[in-house]
Amino acid sequence: MVKEVADRDLKRAIDLVNGVFAEFVAIDYSEQGKNTFQAYLKNKLEEIAADLKSENKKMWAYYQGDEILGVIAMQNKSHISLMFVDKRCHRKGIARQMFNFVLEDLIKNKSAEQITVNSSPYAVKAYERLGFMKTGEQQEKDGILYIPMTHPV
Repeated sequence: MVKEVADRDLKRAIDLVNGVFAEFVAIDYSEQGKNTFQAYLKNKLEEIAADLKSENKKMWAYYQGDEILGVIAMQNKSHISLMFVDKRCHRKGIARQMFNFVLEDLIKNKSAEQITVNSSPYAVKAYERLGFMKTGEQQEKDGILYIPMTHPV
């Protein structure tokens, strides 16, 4: 079930993101990129409660019982800033369920015409399976490698 991440679950959600990043994404990154992402997660954990209340950022998780198996975060209503799924659940439809949850909300509220993401090289194929298309070549900022992608709403 996809639902908004409760304050009490923020650390667990960020820990899941950190673990999946370390195992699957970080292998493509320089030390600078790894450090940039770690700093981003640390700041996210410290500031997310205020960010979530501002409505500029939202975070949902895929829960199975009390266990968090996936996380998706949006900023500015239409940009995916995080989407990670526990390695035990890759290719089981969890990312699709989280994405569809967000997409349906955007359609219902008519709050965006497209969804954007800066995909890691590792996740490009997963985003393509969700219907995203590349809008540019691979780029790098502060050691973070990404491919800009978009999906119509």
